[in-house]
Amino acid sequence: MRLIPGVPEPSGCLSDFLAANAHAFSRADLVADWSRHQLDSSVRSSSIVRVLPGVYSARVHASNPVVLGEAANLWCPRGLVTGELALHLYANGLQAPTYADLVVAQGDAMHAPRWVRVHQTGLPRYRGSAEGVHCVTPERALMDAWRFAKPALRRGLLYESLWARVCSWRQLQHELNRTPRVAGRRDLELLLGWFAEGATTPLEVLAKHETFANVRFREFEWQVKLRLGQRHLTVDMLHRKADLVVELDGDRYHSTREARDADRERQTDLAAAGFLTVRFGWNDLFRRPAWCRDRLLRALESRLARPSST
Repeated sequence: MRLIPGVPEPSGCLSDFLAANAHAFSRADLVADWSRHQLDSSVRSSSIVRVLPGVYSARVHASNPVVLGEAANLWCPRGLVTGELALHLYANGLQAPTYADLVVAQGDAMHAPRWVRVHQTGLPRYRGSAEGVHCVTPERALMDAWRFAKPALRRGLLYESLWARVCSWRQLQHELNRTPRVAGRRDLELLLGWFAEGATTPLEVLAKHETFANVRFREFEWQVKLRLGQRHLTVDMLHRKADLVVELDGDRYHSTREARDADRERQTDLAAAGFLTVRFGWNDLFRRPAWCRDRLLRALESRLARPSST
């Protein structure tokens, strides 16, 4: 039996062992530690499934992303997992696909089932590992995911992956620079150019160039430095005439008690200076941009309708 960290030595019933261990195993290993009869009987009873030719797991774990990645490695030892499955393995918060993309050497003809997409693009010079699965590097995985995705889904995939810190936009830019042919290259260069303008997070890029990009928000200024008494701070968006501030809150940067206390103090100082603060988070901007636009425009209309103090 191949050694897998955390997996105990084989013992007891084969079905029970596989049910207790969310991993993929080769037929040779299972037959060596149990028997061909036990394996074939378990497969007939449907408690064990053949994930790929010569590779098995308990049925309950057959759709586990780690199991899918391990199965691809066992089935094609020279291949590397890439695309969305590799992205999920690098950052578990990303949605797990039901398929696997596998990069193999040119000329390696593989007869794969439907859930495995084999790409004979040649093995990359650099490789990585995620959850014990042999993968391409994170930036290569994101590049491949972009190439393989439907055009309408590419931008969302890019934003979410960078937000999950799979890699940095600079790493992706470097990968793009050394990749001669990329589907949707012009659009990818456009997005990376937005990051190169000086944006600090994918949230800021998404807000500035997607959510609040149309003419109705042209009077908002971005990354504005304000002086409130003895305090200096920078707000994400500001409408000067309406004294309206927009703050973009990423959970990753505002999740600690200290960060939340600082946010409250910051908002109190802004309120004392006469500013209304509207806050949007990642899920707001990414999953319901129309709602964000509507709420901000309503707030703006209300502030501009205030009676003049003169």
